[in-house]
Amino acid sequence: METTAAPKQCPRRARAAASPRKEVGRWIRVQDLWVEPFRLFFPLAGVAGLIGVGFWPLMLQGWIDYFPNVIHARLMVMGFYGGFVFGFLGTSIPRLLGAPALRSWEVVTMLGVHIALVICYTLNQIAAGDYLVVANALFLTGGMGIRILRRKDLPSPGFLMILPGLLCLIAGLGIAEADRRMRLEGDYELLFRLLTYHGYILLCLLGAGSFLLPRFLGVGVRRSYGDDGAPGHSWRIGALITLVTGFAVFGSYFADVSLGSRVGATIRAVLVSCFLWWEIPFERLRWSARGVQPLLIIGIACLPAGIFAAGWWPGLRVGLGHIELVTGFGFITLAVATRVVFGHSGNRDQLECFHPWISLAALLVLLAVPTRIAGEIWPQLMISHYLYGALGWMVGLAIWMAAVIPKVLRPDPEV
Repeated sequence: METTAAPKQCPRRARAAASPRKEVGRWIRVQDLWVEPFRLFFPLAGVAGLIGVGFWPLMLQGWIDYFPNVIHARLMVMGFYGGFVFGFLGTSIPRLLGAPALRSWEVVTMLGVHIALVICYTLNQIAAGDYLVVANALFLTGGMGIRILRRKDLPSPGFLMILPGLLCLIAGLGIAEADRRMRLEGDYELLFRLLTYHGYILLCLLGAGSFLLPRFLGVGVRRSYGDDGAPGHSWRIGALITLVTGFAVFGSYFADVSLGSRVGATIRAVLVSCFLWWEIPFERLRWSARGVQPLLIIGIACLPAGIFAAGWWPGLRVGLGHIELVTGFGFITLAVATRVVFGHSGNRDQLECFHPWISLAALLVLLAVPTRIAGEIWPQLMISHYLYGALGWMVGLAIWMAAVIPKVLRPDPEV
C-alpha cells in the first residue's frame, strides 16, 4: 500500500521550534518597544492621519473658520506617512545591518519629537513643526550612520534610495523656510510641494519597497547580492542604479517647474516604473485576494499612474495627485505595516487568507479618491464630495487600525 509523505513544516516555524528560546508572555515587554519601535510609531501615525483628514469635516461643517490645507498636508506627510517611515526604518535597518537595535533614549527622543511636531501642526505652528521634522530626520540618519559603521551585514542597495528621499524633505522644507523669511517669487511653492509632499515619501517607499515588495508579493527577488557582508560587483551596480534613479527623480521635480509638469511627470513616471521592474519580477506575479496582496498590487500600479495623471492635467493636479498619495502611498504603507505587525505578533497565518476587515478598510480608502477628484471636477459638488471623501477615508483608516494596531501589543513568538 502506498504511503503519503507527511507535509513539510514551514521552514521558518521549524527553525523557531528548534531554537533554544524563552517562552514569551501574552503581552510585549517594555524593551520590545526599543527593539521594535514600529510598536510605538504605527499607532501614533494612525492618530496623526485621523487628525489630518479630520480638519476637512470641521471646516466644511463650519466648526473652524480657516482653510486647513497646509495643516492637512503637513500632518499627512510628516505625521501619518512619516510615522510609518520612522517606525519601519527604526526597526528594520539595524536588523538588516546586523547592528545593535536602537537604544531606549534614541527611541524616546524620536517619539517625543514626533509627538511634538504633530501637536505643532495641529495647532497651526507650521514653522516649529518643520524644524522638528528636520531635527528628527537628522537624528535618525545619525543613528543609522553609526550602525552602518558597526554593521555585520549588507542591506539591499535599494535602501540607498532613502538618501535622495531625505534630500527632498530637507530641500523642500528649506524652500518653505526661505519663503517665510524672504517671500520667494515664481514657482517655488509648487517645487516645495512636489519635493516635500511627493518626493520624500515616494523615494522612501521605493527604497524600502525594493527589498520588501518582491517578498511580500511572493514573487521572489530578481537578483541576489550575496550575504557575506561585503559589497560585490552586483551590489555596486545595484547601488549605482539606485542612486542614479533616486537623484534623477529628485531632478524631475525641478523639470516640472522649468520645463512643464508634463515633462517632469513623464520622466518621473518612467523612472519609477523602470526601477520597480528592475527590482520586482512582475512576470511571476499571480493575483490573489489573500492577505494584503491586492493592496500592494493596486498601490504599485497607482504610483506611476498618479504621477502621470497629475502632471498631464495640471488643472486638476491636487485632486489627481491623490491617486499617488492615497492609493499609491497609502495602500503600500498600510499593506507593509500590516505585514510587519502581523509578522511580529504571531499572526502570520492571517496573511494567508482573505481578511474581510482589512479589505473593507481598503475599499473605503479607495472610494475616497474618486470622490475627492469628483469634487474638484464639478465645483457644485465640492463641499459634499470633499466631506464624503474625508469621512470615508477616516472610517477606512479607523477600521484598519482596529484590525491591526492592537496586535502591536503582542510579542513575536519567533524571537
